[in-house]
Amino acid sequence: MSLFIPRKISWPGLLVFIGAVAFTLYAALAPGDDTAGLIPWDKAKHFIVFYGLTFLATIALPKSRLWKIGVVLLGFGVAIEILQGLPIVGRDADVFDVVADVCGIGFFCGPIVVAQWLNRDDD
Repeated sequence: MSLFIPRKISWPGLLVFIGAVAFTLYAALAPGDDTAGLIPWDKAKHFIVFYGLTFLATIALPKSRLWKIGVVLLGFGVAIEILQGLPIVGRDADVFDVVADVCGIGFFCGPIVVAQWLNRDDD
C-alpha cells in the first residue's frame, strides 16, 4: 500500500473529534449554571460548539460529504436536547438550541458549498 493513497479517515483528527464530542456531551448534560463562563448566551455557545465540531469532523473525515457530516451533527444536537429534556438530567430542552446548532453547522459548510459551486466545471 502506497503512502500517497488518500485516506478516508484521519486518525489523529478522529481522536480529537471524538474527544470534542465527548466533552460536548458532558458539558451539555452536567448540572450547572449555563450563564457562567466566557460566553454567557447559551445560543452563542451552541453556535460556536457546532461550528467547531463541523470543522473537526471535516478534518477527521476529509472524504465525507458535507451534508452527511451535517446530518450526523444535527442528529447529535437533537439527541442532546432530548436527553436534556429527561427529568433525571435536570436540564431544560430548547428547540432554539437546535436552531443555533444548525446555524453553526451551516455557517461552516455554507462557504465551502458556495466555493465548490462557483468553481465547478460546466463542461
